[in-house]
Amino acid sequence: MIQFDTDKYVSIEISEDLLESTEEEGFTYLHCIYYASPKFRSGWWINIHKTTYLTSSASSDKLQMLNAIGVPLAPQKVYLKKLGDFIKFTLIFPAVPKDWKIFNLIEVAGGGGFNISNISRNNTGVYKVRIQ
Repeated sequence: MIQFDTDKYVSIEISEDLLESTEEEGFTYLHCIYYASPKFRSGWWINIHKTTYLTSSASSDKLQMLNAIGVPLAPQKVYLKKLGDFIKFTLIFPAVPKDWKIFNLIEVAGGGGFNISNISRNNTGVYKVRIQ
């Protein structure tokens, strides 16, 4: 049993079993940043396809994206005006299983999409990703 004394009036106790189960039953948060790319000369835009998923590097298992915050779902777009502009957003997935040591973020999009490979699993379920 872990005990946290938040102040002299409140004491919170959290069961070790509860802490372990939230790691497996919680969510995975990918805090992403996307910078306007120099390879596009006439405007930049970004969106996210609802088909975006995480996959294990060791198997074909997939976790479908549950939600996207701060970035529009395709076909809607957000435009970046110039080189150096960026957008920050968060993608939410089911919890990455404990047996996934390395995983990939994959966006499937008609004629495009992105693939961020070799993300190392951690115990927090929170990751920072740069998309280029």
